Amino acid sequence: MSIAPAATCKPATPPAGLAAVAWLLVSALSLAGCAQAPHVDAAFERWRPARADAVAALESHLVQHGVVSVLPLHELLRSASSWQDCAAEPFALPPPAQWPAVVSVLRLVQALRAAGVIGAIEVHSGYRDAALNACAGGAARSAHLLHFAIDFTPRAGADPGEALCAFWRSEGAGWRMGLGRYASGRIHIDTAGHRSWGAPVAGGAAPCRLKPAGEQAASPASPASPPQPDAR
Repeated sequence: MSIAPAATCKPATPPAGLAAVAWLLVSALSLAGCAQAPHVDAAFERWRPARADAVAALESHLVQHGVVSVLPLHELLRSASSWQDCAAEPFALPPPAQWPAVVSVLRLVQALRAAGVIGAIEVHSGYRDAALNACAGGAARSAHLLHFAIDFTPRAGADPGEALCAFWRSEGAGWRMGLGRYASGRIHIDTAGHRSWGAPVAGGAAPCRLKPAGEQAASPASPASPPQPDAR
């Protein structure tokens, strides 16, 4: 989906004479405020009013659990890149039963940042309802549908590649971390079960394994885990 750029601040035509001094001071302060203002996603602001109470309830839940600032809300609620082709909405609210999973995924993002595995990211997909998930090519038991998941790309810097795998191997079981890699470069994470799948990581290495390549030939889910959602 295409995201509308944030509005820019343009000063008015300056007055003549002594009033110009005051105008310059006011304009400088105004432009400084514009430069520090948070990004406003125009598409999200058009979508939000029709379900304002539900969005506010989710925000309140995230505030209560201390994760409201982990990701911009307009990214967290993105549905799928193919929403237009699927005659769907660009954003989607997960049902309240899945809000604890939203919190756990956001805490996982915090942990990945604290460990230096990822930095700034852009989220492309979060919750999908059944119709959109099927149209977008998601698996029948996708975590995007049944739990909560995000697909993202790094905003800058190197691909997290092996650092993500190392975290998944050492910490993933405790987080019940699902990790998927796609040929497009997008990365999937969820907290629906310890497993990994997908395209090779940067440098041509195989997808994440429970042990480095050469020690183990596959990366099955943890034997103690309950039945896992399908990939995607």
